[in-house]
Order: sequence, then structure tokens, then C-alpha cells
Amino acid sequence: MRAVSMLLGVVLLFFAVLQYNDPDALYWGGVYLLAAGFQLAVLLRGRPLARIPALRLAAWLCIGLFLLGFAALAGKIGPGWIHVEEAREAFGYLICAGATGFALLATRAGRSLRPGLTRS
Repeated sequence: MRAVSMLLGVVLLFFAVLQYNDPDALYWGGVYLLAAGFQLAVLLRGRPLARIPALRLAAWLCIGLFLLGFAALAGKIGPGWIHVEEAREAFGYLICAGATGFALLATRAGRSLRPGLTRS
């Protein structure tokens, strides 16, 4: 799970960097960095996503907002969607929702381990 969280974090950071020439770069860079931050919370030693209930609540709230954003832009997805910015943004929201959901799942799996066992 740690390796997948690391990969997702790197991919989300890469997506944030790719926003440099976008007219709304600060917004989308922030969205991707927020989702990457939840992956970082999975990787940190103290496991803040597992220990801090407010952080878990924030993750759930972000998932809801990401899915709401996806639903708002999903109508733009159609043939040739790759050339429509709003359709690509819809998938960006979906990727962020999935990555944040994975962070919550990884945290739950990490908490279910017995004391003394290490996560790989």
C-alpha cells in the first residue's frame, strides 16, 4: 500500500506541475496538491490520517467535493473528450477522488494490522 501511495503522490505532484501554463493553474495545482497531501499523510511515520479524526473528515469532505466537481463537468465528456478542457478537468476531479479514497483505504488497512507487524 505504501508503494501505491507513493506512486499516486508522485503522479499527483506531476499533474500539479503540469498546470504551470493553464489559465487557472493556481486552482488546479491546488486541487492536485491537496490530493497528493493525503498520500503524504499515508506515508508519514506518525500516520496522521489514521490518528487525526479531523484529517479523515477533511479527506471525506474532499472526496465529496471532487465527486461533485466531476458530476458538474461530466456532461462535457463525449467523443473527442481529450480535446475538451472541461472533460479533462472532470477526469482530474475523478482521479483526485480515487486517490484520496485510496489514502483512506490504505489508512484503514494500516490500522487493522496487529501491533508488532510492520506495513510493507
